[in-house]
Amino acid sequence: MSQLLPYTDLTQQLMLRTLNQTAITLPFAKDIFLLETHVAGLRYYQMKTLSGPLQLADRLQLRREPNNSHDDLAIAVFTCTDHKLGYVPRHRNPILARLMDAGKLLLGEVASIQFGDDTVPSYRHDNSSGTAIIDVRLKISLRE
Repeated sequence: MSQLLPYTDLTQQLMLRTLNQTAITLPFAKDIFLLETHVAGLRYYQMKTLSGPLQLADRLQLRREPNNSHDDLAIAVFTCTDHKLGYVPRHRNPILARLMDAGKLLLGEVASIQFGDDTVPSYRHDNSSGTAIIDVRLKISLRE
């Protein structure tokens, strides 16, 4: 039975139009660095099928996998194009998993990429240089 009041004030109309057309960023949001670690299990996932080369400072998505049969605190690592790279190492994930379960947003970023030659077991060959990626390290931050 309640009726919506019409937006008659020009300021209200402009605010409504802006809110409907743009994403709002929090003005006081900051990233708090938590740790740096390697991505576990690169060789078992989609490093060979990446659509483009993995680069320093690329954003990575961290997703909880509470139904993982090997580790109920598992945190999977994905590229922004949704390719699974592997996992946060098991010994690193208890506190991170609890933060994520509590609704905290954790962000990942490529911190370093180690390249090797063909004598080292490789996870992906970079077509441009012919070298192989043998390790990826990521920085994990908390968005507060």
